[in-house]
Amino acid sequence: MSKLEETLSGLGKAQTLPSLTLYMDELRAIYGVANIAFHLVRPPQLTERKPALMVTYNQQWVDRYIEQDYFRIDPIVLTGVAGFLPLDWESVNRSNERMRRLFAEAESYGVGNCGLTVPIRGAGHDRSLVTMTTFETANDWERRRLALLRDLHILAYFIHDRYLTLSDLRSPLTRPRLSRREVQCIEAIARGRAPKQIAYDLDLSISAVRLYICSAKVKLGASNTYQAIARAVQDQLVVA
Repeated sequence: MSKLEETLSGLGKAQTLPSLTLYMDELRAIYGVANIAFHLVRPPQLTERKPALMVTYNQQWVDRYIEQDYFRIDPIVLTGVAGFLPLDWESVNRSNERMRRLFAEAESYGVGNCGLTVPIRGAGHDRSLVTMTTFETANDWERRRLALLRDLHILAYFIHDRYLTLSDLRSPLTRPRLSRREVQCIEAIARGRAPKQIAYDLDLSISAVRLYICSAKVKLGASNTYQAIARAVQDQLVVA
């Protein structure tokens, strides 16, 4: 099982917000990074809840960040909220002395010296930022960043989706959407086809099939494949 399959499977098993929060530490260990952070910058429309954090940062840094209201000046937050593309912290302009102090202070609290942030924009005008940070040399970071970014692109969406669902910020009337491949894989599993057979039928790799099944489970809030099939059939997303 790949790292991405493992993490998507774990996300699908998180059935409460506390369990999802605890899973962030597992996620950090799986990828061998310094920290993982989820920042719901803007909740879905028609909700009055404030922005929320789910992070593995040192609690002293979290308290300090909130106390100083660094949300207002943090270039990662400001750039991430305004943009659509992933942000490599190395690209952030630190010529401003205030910015250099902010990054140095964050590093002193164990945040990391390198980072990637992926912005997510939801259908309800909700926005979040999902970040991975590491302590690495420039050469090591250059070798590793693309692999981390590839997985973070996918993980960010599912962490955002799972948080909204478990926080009751998503309408229970809103049914999840499965991609064409996810539907095909879940339907095939429901009919008794094994991943190897599905891969042959759809001309996909076995790892791709497993990934589609894992992502479908996360979207459906299912802790296992059988529950995913039941929910997909119940919601008329697939025909068993």
